[in-house]
Amino acid sequence: MSLNPFLRVIAVTSLAAWLAACAPEAPQDAVAEAEPTAEPTAEPTPEPTPVPTPAQAAAAKPRPAAPPQPRPTVCADCGTVAAITPVQVKGEGSGAGAVAGAVAGGVAGHQVGGGRGKDLATAAGVILGAMAGHEVEKRVRSTTVYDVSINMDAGGQRVVRVIDPASIAIGTPVIVEGNNIRLR
Repeated sequence: MSLNPFLRVIAVTSLAAWLAACAPEAPQDAVAEAEPTAEPTAEPTPEPTPVPTPAQAAAAKPRPAAPPQPRPTVCADCGTVAAITPVQVKGEGSGAGAVAGAVAGGVAGHQVGGGRGKDLATAAGVILGAMAGHEVEKRVRSTTVYDVSINMDAGGQRVVRVIDPASIAIGTPVIVEGNNIRLR
């Protein structure tokens, strides 16, 4: 097999470079003995690469961005009791108070005057007695309820009307469910 002389030079050069790279390093004393001593040449000696201090190394490295902090989940129905206000609610009249008032007013009106005046007084007594009896019945049937003001965790304020705030006090954490309140 005959090779082109140019290719032979390249092959030999490559082989020599490969062998030089794979050869073990000789100790410095052996290299100095093997080389003929000649006048020292003024070769520039490369400056050693400065080793950074740990503080410089830490400052040079970019720090990874901290992962974003997750936002706390805000309960849309949660809040804290801010105020409890009692409210008097009039009851519903069933008609019994109006009937009783009309009878009482009619009897009282019949006691006044005579003739046609007696008839007018009786009619007026029935009407006024019915109205008064109806109002008395509503007041007798009235109840006290409580408006509970709640500062919501998600912002804003809600007012919920409850019948009995026995387990609720100002500052109590609660959950609002429709028109009901339960403790958290």
